[in-house]
Amino acid sequence: MIIRQIVFTILVSMIPAVEVKGAIPFGVALGLRPVVSYVAALVGSTFVVCFLAFVTNWFYRYCKERKLFRRFIGWMDRMASNNHEKIKKFGPLAIFIYVAVPIPGTGTWTGSILAGVLNIKPKLIILSVLGGNLISGLIMALASKGVFTVLDKYI
Repeated sequence: MIIRQIVFTILVSMIPAVEVKGAIPFGVALGLRPVVSYVAALVGSTFVVCFLAFVTNWFYRYCKERKLFRRFIGWMDRMASNNHEKIKKFGPLAIFIYVAVPIPGTGTWTGSILAGVLNIKPKLIILSVLGGNLISGLIMALASKGVFTVLDKYI
C-alpha cells in the first residue's frame, strides 16, 4: 500500500500551484514519513522541470508568432518583464532563490516558465529550479514533521 501513497504524492507534486509545497504535507497526511514524502514530491516535480525546461521557450515563441493563447502569453510576458532585471542581474541564482522560497506562486512551474521565457538554457533551468525545489521541499518537510507531530500529540 505504501507504493500507492508514493504514487499519489508524486502525482500531486506535478500539479501547478500545489507542487512540492502541497505534495509533502499531502504525503505525510497519507501516512508517509516526511523523508519519503519529500523524495516522492521531488521525483514528480523533476519530471515537470525537465519537460518545461525544454518546451517552454519553443512553445512561447510558437504561440507568440501565431498569436495563440493571447491571455496566457500576456501573463508570461508580464511575469518575465516584472522579473527581467533581477534575473538579468543575478542569472540562474535569481531563479534558484525564486523557487526556494516556499510561498504560493514561486514553484517549479512558474520558475521554469519564467526561465524558459527569458531564454535561459535548459541545463541551467533544470539546475537552478531543482536546487530551489530541494530547499523549498526541505522547508516544507521539516514544517510538516513539526505540524503532524504536534497534531498527533494533542489529537
